[in-house]
Amino acid sequence: MSLDDERVRFYFRHREQIEQWAALRTEAAAAIDEWMAQIGPDVEELARGLGADVRARALIGAEQPYPSYRLTRSAWGFGEVDDPPACVSLEWLRGRTTMRGGATPYVGLRAPKAHAVGGALRGSDAARRIRTARKDATSPWWVGYAYVPPAADFPGSMDGYRDALLEALRAVWAAYEPLVSALPAQ
Repeated sequence: MSLDDERVRFYFRHREQIEQWAALRTEAAAAIDEWMAQIGPDVEELARGLGADVRARALIGAEQPYPSYRLTRSAWGFGEVDDPPACVSLEWLRGRTTMRGGATPYVGLRAPKAHAVGGALRGSDAARRIRTARKDATSPWWVGYAYVPPAADFPGSMDGYRDALLEALRAVWAAYEPLVSALPAQ
């Protein structure tokens, strides 16, 4: 790159405005955090529709770097804990979710690899088949997860995106819940 490059010259001619615009990223991410916190009642309604013993837990306080809505079933025997050994979850990264690429909310089966439940789920051929069929990614915290990007006109399509998030959460539940339910009660 050289100072003779037109893109570099463009930046220097407009740097003040470009930096002001770039700073909007922080405000936009804070607005997403606030909006995501408001869909809690919709997640609770979804949980009720999934079964009488399905519980939705919201971990969205300001101290949460990864706010989330977590679904569990009472029969799984995990009790009333914020961080169960397995849950179907809708999660995002506080202050960094800008609705581009990997900076979008994601849904999946959250079960830390270090926990026996997470290890058992990862060792399951059924979990591998589901993850492959859904094209889910995996990580030390997730048996399988996928980003849920919004439509190009977001935030103009907020209601549609909320519905897409809820449908993605429902689909993950349908895919992975039987695997967790098949494990011995904890």
